[in-house]
Amino acid sequence: MAFVALPPELRSLCRRLTSTDVELLPPLLPALLKDIVRCQEPLSRAHDVKGGEKASEATVLVNTLKTKILALLNGRTIRGHFVGAALVKAVIEAGGWECLRTCEPWVRALISILQILKPPVSSKAMKAPYSLIESVFESISTLLPLYPTTLRSVATKIRADARPYLAPTGYERAVIPMSLSKASRRLVIKLDMTAPKNGDAAEWAKHVDTLIKEFHATADQAFRPVNESWEPTAGYTRQPVNFDTEPQGGSDQPEKLPLWHGVQSGGERLIGIVDFIADYLRYSTRSAVTIPISAINDAMLRISMIIPPSGDKDKLESITINPAVGREERDDFWAGFPDIQVAALSAHLVLIQRLRRNFIPIAQETFDQVLRIFESGFRLPEIRIMAFTVINEVLNLCGPAMEQTTVEGLGLLIKSCCRDLLGAAGHVKRPKQQAATLQNGSKSKTVTQNADAFLSNKIEEEAIAVSLSKEHLVAAEALLATLFSSLPQQHLPSAFRIRMLRTAILCQSKDAQLASILHPSRDSSGRVPQVILPYLARQYPHDQDVELLRFSFRPFVTGTTGNFWNVEDDMLVDDEPKAAPATNGSSFGRSFGSSLSNFPAFSNQADEPDPTKPVGSPSPVTIPTAKPKESPFLATEFHTTIIEDTTAPALSRSPLKRKNDEEDTITTKRVVIENTETVESGPATTNLATPLGPVSTGQGDEDSDDESVHLNMELDSSSDEEEEEGEE
Repeated sequence: MAFVALPPELRSLCRRLTSTDVELLPPLLPALLKDIVRCQEPLSRAHDVKGGEKASEATVLVNTLKTKILALLNGRTIRGHFVGAALVKAVIEAGGWECLRTCEPWVRALISILQILKPPVSSKAMKAPYSLIESVFESISTLLPLYPTTLRSVATKIRADARPYLAPTGYERAVIPMSLSKASRRLVIKLDMTAPKNGDAAEWAKHVDTLIKEFHATADQAFRPVNESWEPTAGYTRQPVNFDTEPQGGSDQPEKLPLWHGVQSGGERLIGIVDFIADYLRYSTRSAVTIPISAINDAMLRISMIIPPSGDKDKLESITINPAVGREERDDFWAGFPDIQVAALSAHLVLIQRLRRNFIPIAQETFDQVLRIFESGFRLPEIRIMAFTVINEVLNLCGPAMEQTTVEGLGLLIKSCCRDLLGAAGHVKRPKQQAATLQNGSKSKTVTQNADAFLSNKIEEEAIAVSLSKEHLVAAEALLATLFSSLPQQHLPSAFRIRMLRTAILCQSKDAQLASILHPSRDSSGRVPQVILPYLARQYPHDQDVELLRFSFRPFVTGTTGNFWNVEDDMLVDDEPKAAPATNGSSFGRSFGSSLSNFPAFSNQADEPDPTKPVGSPSPVTIPTAKPKESPFLATEFHTTIIEDTTAPALSRSPLKRKNDEEDTITTKRVVIENTETVESGPATTNLATPLGPVSTGQGDEDSDDESVHLNMELDSSSDEEEEEGEE
């Protein structure tokens, strides 16, 4: 329903915008925006100049409003720009298509605001804050996919204005916010859409190739403290290095990155370039592009082949220090190199998430690079977080197909993952300090021990408090579950799996425990040595997933359980699990014990003998008797009769037979056992063969998968005559 009367808010809005000074408009902005929302009908209507008097008045007021907004955008005051941009957003949201199709002057005016991003000409002029520059970049990034042709003429200018924020360094002597760098990179990447004649894919590939060459040129200068073993690939030649001056690079040309000087600036420029390449892979494009996977992977390989020095003398031989570089420069380089490794791991993660199944051909090479980086810098939490995440993605893609040697090489990764989780849960003990001894065996008289070590030796005081971020714990827990579900468990050493099981139980990781149960480890005889379902059920007694697993899980054939809590371990963890409340300590009708051998077997109540009836034989023979049923669609009920006599039927060695399909159990049959012979009483046997099949004692018999097998079997009579006599 359209209102005929013109809303008074439109007249008030035009009057206040015309009569109020620009500097006083920001405080009035909330009221102005409210009036625009109430003027939705005249703003969304198609105005005709030749219409009636009311239509002509509305047309004049709407045109006045649009003209005033354009004047604010083209003004020279920051407050006018701010009010104009806010009014543009509100008018387009209220007017819809009718205001959007005529907003080209506003778009051009918003683009012209980029004159405020330039450095001030005079010292009196105020430089634009970074928050405002970021907002401008975000706004243009939103408009660019919608109006690529309109912004084509100013693409070069926008790229030049965003140049200082793409890969900032300390050489600019300004702290560039990370959010501003991301916004500028996103804007520059989308500028490829403005290429004429659908040339955005070619522009995209050209800029990525330029970044890769810029990376190698910067690495030639920044990596000069070491003699690299990496060899350049086809299409690139190393640039000469002048050791008489400090490392430097960059260019004054507008299409390249700015200049940089110094070791620290070189490392920051490398990080910025790697992040820039990752953003090219992260953001979507308008048309299909060709990703230079080999070139990107080769650039990351150059980073992974540099091994930082450690205290171990054997590992010092794996790297070659360039003697032409001073010690100070080497120290500055090694101090900033871990951040470059983190950037490389992040680029690997983005490449995996972009390619998914297409990443499998280079998965092994990436896997080796990540492990090489992890082994050299696992002491830093940042590297552990990224390594856990990347390895988790690789294992989800191609983990089940890994060879045994590859799986065994994950020892350090598994130890670090388990130690981080155990440390955050408070199960890592403080190593005991030993007194320093001299060469002759006598103790040193110098005081080198901590005084707190003499106060108490309680276990609670020996635990180390480890504080890790939430992101770190999430990555470690996800990796622990993936190590159970995606790795071939037959290739995983038993010591590693035991460490993982103990970590999952002590840290109460439900996903990891579920994965370990669903993906058991079997020995050479096919037995499952560890079953942790009781621990999981005790920790999560009311969880739906655990309840479903409890009542649908068939117990595997298990061997000697052993005690996997007392395995030799160099992690110094608290092996005793926390005691659970008594109300949550039962499963399958029985209480869980601390040993895995107390795991109760599945049984049906119908299979258990009546406790009121005495049992004469240690291994009673049960005879199933079918109860007549009224309808063939109803379930058959069976009753078990226990013979208390010491006699037993003759042992039949003929194979068991299933019931024929033609036979029906509607009429009740009474089975009379004849020709019985006396069986001498003796010790109970573990497996007594009977006409009903072997009687299982619950000691791990492989043939006793189905506990109710005797309910589905029938006595094997030697001849049909005995059966007829029994019926008589």
